[in-house]
Amino acid sequence: MNNNEYHMYVYDMPYATRRALCGILDINNTWEELAGVYMCFDVGSVQRLGQAILRNQSPTDELLTLWGTQNHTVLELFILLSQMQHYQAMRVLKDYVDPKYRQLIREGEENFSRLFRKPEAENLVDLSKNDDAALENNMKYGAHNFNQPKNLREPQKVLFRANEAFAQPTIPKRAVDVGNGHIARRLSDESNGNIGENSSPMISYSELEVATGNWDKKKLLGKGGFGTVYKGLWNLTDVAVKRLEVQKEGDDSEEIWRTHREQSLRELKYLNSRRHDNILPLYGFSIGGPYDCLVYQYMPNGSLEDRLLCRDPNKPPLSWLQRHNIATGTARGLQFLHRVGSKPLVHGDIKSANILLDSNLEPKIGDFGLAREGPLEQYTHVKVSRVHGTRPYLPDEFLRGKKFSTKVDTFSFGIVLFELATGLRAYDDSRHFKFLKDEVEAAVDDNFSELQDVKAGPDSTLVFPRLIELGKKCVASKAKDRPEMVDALGHLVAATHIREPPVSLNERNPFQTDREQDFLPALAALGISQSTGQVVADIPLISALGIKSQGSTSSSD
Repeated sequence: MNNNEYHMYVYDMPYATRRALCGILDINNTWEELAGVYMCFDVGSVQRLGQAILRNQSPTDELLTLWGTQNHTVLELFILLSQMQHYQAMRVLKDYVDPKYRQLIREGEENFSRLFRKPEAENLVDLSKNDDAALENNMKYGAHNFNQPKNLREPQKVLFRANEAFAQPTIPKRAVDVGNGHIARRLSDESNGNIGENSSPMISYSELEVATGNWDKKKLLGKGGFGTVYKGLWNLTDVAVKRLEVQKEGDDSEEIWRTHREQSLRELKYLNSRRHDNILPLYGFSIGGPYDCLVYQYMPNGSLEDRLLCRDPNKPPLSWLQRHNIATGTARGLQFLHRVGSKPLVHGDIKSANILLDSNLEPKIGDFGLAREGPLEQYTHVKVSRVHGTRPYLPDEFLRGKKFSTKVDTFSFGIVLFELATGLRAYDDSRHFKFLKDEVEAAVDDNFSELQDVKAGPDSTLVFPRLIELGKKCVASKAKDRPEMVDALGHLVAATHIREPPVSLNERNPFQTDREQDFLPALAALGISQSTGQVVADIPLISALGIKSQGSTSSSD
């Protein structure tokens, strides 16, 4: 392994390793010391975790699940076990930490055995005084100093911090100095920051039972392989509650359960860290009850797929203006995911079913269970071991070559644009061309109008050809030929203005939404006039999208 391969998050720990660790820490309830003293969970939190035994579950496993939601690493866990002097548990994890830290096991065991050969009374410290200064003066804490007596592992009077908030455990500030300053600093910094101000709260399972009317079937919004989604009322707020409930049947049931739980934790992680107007808001989560749950903002207009297929007869078809706004908002959310942070976050499962619509038909990207970090800027892609997602929305280089990049999302977005333009399914076994991409590409330019969704009404603003044209760019066979999502967003925003007649600065463009008003400075940076919508500069980004100077567009528009 190289250094990057040793950087493993707790939630990525192999199943066999995690199970072995749980078996060790469950014995004699050793996990309680880890949770209360070293991870600093409060008394109530530890008691709730302990109830896992009543459900024939492992308390250690639920502890690791909860701690893992805060992006802690296996190395951090290894260090805490070193502080506990739990060398048996450390040996289980040693293959997943850098070799330079493995000496903590050997040196710790040697020093620990030396302690019993030559007990030194002067090293004893009276913890009952509860004096940190005395501790510091009498004991040197470090990676290579384990000469404290055994009773230091049992500070009974300081087991828990009763005022700590649940779901905000910390690493003690006196982090072990493991001979690498940045690790110790990171442990201390993360203890101060916890999960940060953007953290979603932990919600008790009983609260969600009340919110959903004890999981009333009348409140059922949807059901899938992951479990069920219910509408609920929590804190006088409409919410959607996703309850993870994979059926535990068959030889591989445990692995399936674990996979779905990991996806839920990944979704929790990314929805906590990537907040945006076009990303589905996560209100909270519940871990430790009979089922794990995620609580989202309720989307009264359902999914884009439902609206395009007119599944609710009480809701009118989407107009062309609404479809353009949905495409623009989705692009805005995706480019945010791709551009925020040191590495891009690739959603990996963009499709109309995962684009949800709020009361104003503003799109929100949901279902981050398959999201992964993409390559650093200097690389075009990363290789993955398994392919996940929905086949009609995925490009060949990912399906066959397992090459994962932001261009996977771009391709998926292109298929969504085709759905918006045609109102057709991404895959339909009854069509001659089963895949919508093939259906669109097979159409001759002159016959594109035959694909136009008549349910949307007259297309006076020429949204249909723009959606088709941008969609074709996004589904290019070669990843390098597809635009980045920020460029696709620029194209959609520019299209808002180019086809409209000139207006004065005091006159509002009827095609322009409130959100696009905020985008005018960016349009200026792209070389697009705010008053006329004409392209007034040859910007490479605009040229690459087929938009020419003097306000004209590519011949395919």
